Amino acid sequence: MTGNRSDCGMPVDQAQRERIVVDLDRNMLVEAAAGTGKTTSMVERMVALLAGGKCEEIGSLAAVTFTRKAAAELRARFQVRLEQAAREGGGAERERLVKALGGIEQVFIGTIHAFCARLLRERPIEAGVDLAFEEIDEEADLRLRTEAWDELTAGLHAEDPDGLQEGLDRLGLRLEDLEDTFMRFADFPDVEEWPVPAGGRGELDLAEVRGELVRYVTHMRRLASDLPGEWGNDSLIPLYKRLPRIISHYGDLGLPSGLMEALSFFDRKGKVVQKEWMREGRFTRDDAKAEGARWERFREAVVRPALRAWYEFRYPAVLEVLFRAREIYDRLRSQRGRLNFQDLLIRAAGLLRDKPHVRRYFQNRFSFLLVDEFQDTDPVQAEVMLLLTATDPEETEWRKCVPRPGSLFVVGDPKQSIYRFRRADIVTYNEVKSIIRRGRGKGSEGVVLELSVNFRTTGAIIEWVNQVFGPDEAEAGDPPGAHMRFPRRNTEESPGYVALQPGRPEGNEGGLRGLYALTIPEDYAKTEEAVEYEAERIARTIRHAIDSGMTLPRTKKELEAGRPAEAGPADFMIVTFKRRHLSLYARKLQELGIPNQVSGGTLLNEVSELRLLHLCLRAAVYPDDPVCLVAVLRSELFGVSDSALYAFKKAGGRFSCREDVPREGLGEEKAAAFRDAFGRLGKYARRLGRLPVPAALEQIVADLGLTALAGSRPAGDVEAGSLAKAIEILRSEQNEIWTSEQVVERLGEIVRREAPYDGISARSGERPLVRIMNLHKVKGLEAPVVFLADPSGEFDHGVQTHIDRSGYRALGHMLVLGPERSHRRPVLAQPEGWEATAEKEKAFLAAEALRLRYVAATRAACALVVTRRLGRGKNRGNPWKAFEPFLEENPELADPGPRPSPERRRRRLSLEEIDRTGEAISGRLEAAVSHSIEVEAAKGYALAAAGGGSMWGPDRPY
Repeated sequence: MTGNRSDCGMPVDQAQRERIVVDLDRNMLVEAAAGTGKTTSMVERMVALLAGGKCEEIGSLAAVTFTRKAAAELRARFQVRLEQAAREGGGAERERLVKALGGIEQVFIGTIHAFCARLLRERPIEAGVDLAFEEIDEEADLRLRTEAWDELTAGLHAEDPDGLQEGLDRLGLRLEDLEDTFMRFADFPDVEEWPVPAGGRGELDLAEVRGELVRYVTHMRRLASDLPGEWGNDSLIPLYKRLPRIISHYGDLGLPSGLMEALSFFDRKGKVVQKEWMREGRFTRDDAKAEGARWERFREAVVRPALRAWYEFRYPAVLEVLFRAREIYDRLRSQRGRLNFQDLLIRAAGLLRDKPHVRRYFQNRFSFLLVDEFQDTDPVQAEVMLLLTATDPEETEWRKCVPRPGSLFVVGDPKQSIYRFRRADIVTYNEVKSIIRRGRGKGSEGVVLELSVNFRTTGAIIEWVNQVFGPDEAEAGDPPGAHMRFPRRNTEESPGYVALQPGRPEGNEGGLRGLYALTIPEDYAKTEEAVEYEAERIARTIRHAIDSGMTLPRTKKELEAGRPAEAGPADFMIVTFKRRHLSLYARKLQELGIPNQVSGGTLLNEVSELRLLHLCLRAAVYPDDPVCLVAVLRSELFGVSDSALYAFKKAGGRFSCREDVPREGLGEEKAAAFRDAFGRLGKYARRLGRLPVPAALEQIVADLGLTALAGSRPAGDVEAGSLAKAIEILRSEQNEIWTSEQVVERLGEIVRREAPYDGISARSGERPLVRIMNLHKVKGLEAPVVFLADPSGEFDHGVQTHIDRSGYRALGHMLVLGPERSHRRPVLAQPEGWEATAEKEKAFLAAEALRLRYVAATRAACALVVTRRLGRGKNRGNPWKAFEPFLEENPELADPGPRPSPERRRRRLSLEEIDRTGEAISGRLEAAVSHSIEVEAAKGYALAAAGGGSMWGPDRPY
């Protein structure tokens, strides 16, 4: 063989690919590296099962994907391939394929959650769910958790028969400090045990600790008068001066909670600078060293062991609170007939596990199960998958299940497993891989295949990826993630590396290809400045590439299909590690007239018109809030000047829209402005009280002319569409919003970014767009040109949770942290042996950090641009800094020159465009599903654009 082709010109992994459509009687796990054709593998397997007669009824096929978008793509490609196979086939094979085409709507292709929902809807009684249960998304689920916590808090304040609140008080714990921990705890309903010490809490003997603390503080006081008055960058001297005063406020330190709080002030580094101690001649170099050693000895021998024991002592009490809150949370969902994503999985798994007759029913319904993106499967999904395909329908332990021969086909790439925070578990992946491989015995073993030929990416990028991530002998013993390299062989935390091999059939050379570095000069020292510089460079680069007709290397197939070689907006994708700055990149593109779409960001939350709407409604609903009223009067909505506000107050006016406007001393023009504002606010309050929420908001937005204002801005289509999407979000939640105050509070949550939402364009969704997204949203996507952007945001949050799923029972361990104070979150409680547990989790997280960068590096088809910063220490938070040693031999991204003219940058929607957009949206609505928020948002925009008031009408006070 030579290169990536065999002697006969076929890909070197062609034999593996052929087995996918030939070994139909064997269960199969296909480990398909990036760009090797995972979706194609699934489609070919599905068609082969139908063509060969293994699957007699197309309705017995079920294909499970990771996202709805992936499901839509799989369904479309499956139908095209099935039609093609039917045309090309002959005889009995053709008859089978034509029959399958006739019933193609019967095949299930969707997400695992949609699949589980289907199982539950067919057998709700056996599953123990409401016959008309409602599936809720993550935002609705979060509101239910908050409601459950509020109910727990209110109940404990009203009465405390079990002494729970009293116990927390004795331990120095505040209930409100545990809310964030409950929100995390509720993410793991599948965890069967949260271990606590076997002997219970008992009592702590703190007499010795108290004595040690008193002796040390007494020593500090003896030194106090001799300590230098200035101490430069020595951090121990100020501690010696301050801590005795702090400890004096704790009395005799008799309460354990007070003693431990006092002790926590000593759990910090005490840096000794000897010359500072010697500054006034009262201490020698040896004295300084001795005090530094004393501090560290006290910290390590007394403080840390005592605090560790105290945190472990508190832990069972915290768990008691968390379990109590979860009981309320579970009850609320049950009473209201609502199932979150985890409920769908757990209920479906329980139905299949505990009801053998139901399992047999579904096994007859779904004879063949195909699973995509399996590396992101959590243990409950694995349980559903293996129970459904089990040979023995009576077996209730999924780890002992053996799939029926040929019933299970799984595709995934363990190098792209990046959702550990969502319970995706590499241990589970390896366990299922072992189950498939071993089968029931000789002759029934499953097959594990590896696909390595990449058809997406140009050879230069593939060579670079292998160089960056492939193991070498010098680093074979390093832990996973070290030096950006995968291990040579599988470990518990990380898969071994499979080198990519180029297989892309090039059609033209292209002017933009390969690897580039985008360097931020040292002058941009602050992070915000650096990111803004980079965002503008990227926007100008894309604008220049489009305007200059820069070409990209296209494949032969793309060129034959008529795709132009010149770059367009859809050829570019911007990927960031975090979502903090996503809206900045969108804004820079919008200023240059480049259409874009953000996924995983907060563009909707940042729409200025939405903030104005919230401010206006708050003033209307709370008419006696003078600060809010003055703010809305001074805003763009009413434009009342400061001089007019002063004149109003001097004339005896009161800042309440329930009050009359003074008749004298104000002047008719100014008085009319206040009457108009007060009248509108009163009218809006009445509408909110009488009309359904969406109808009231649409009327208010139209009356204020907010949609017209949004449409007039540089990014008018996104501003206007996002404003309307916010109304549609409230429409979808109107059954939970009963009062005007709740409307204001929910809008406030959106404005404050408590619930992040992406923006949406009011224009047709079919136009080409630059995609902007954070790394966890980019899974399964690709683009000809990818920018790995935003050189900030990487820092170590520390380990907070470890779930051990290596045994038959999932064991949970959680660090309990308090609210952030001075850029740190204090530890409140921890499980026994947390340090060792955290180290184990760190190994998994380090391996996942490596996989995240692998996913980022393998999205580009033609060109990959990686950002780096210059300057000492400036690159520390850059998530792409590990790529830098591999960028030295690659060219710098050329600066495209000055920004385009202001006319191009500040292009706004004209009234004609608004009308055309409304017409286009109306056409799209006919083919859209009724519950789609995006389409409903577009519809709302069209209606508002057609009938909205003007911000600049003759009746306005400004």
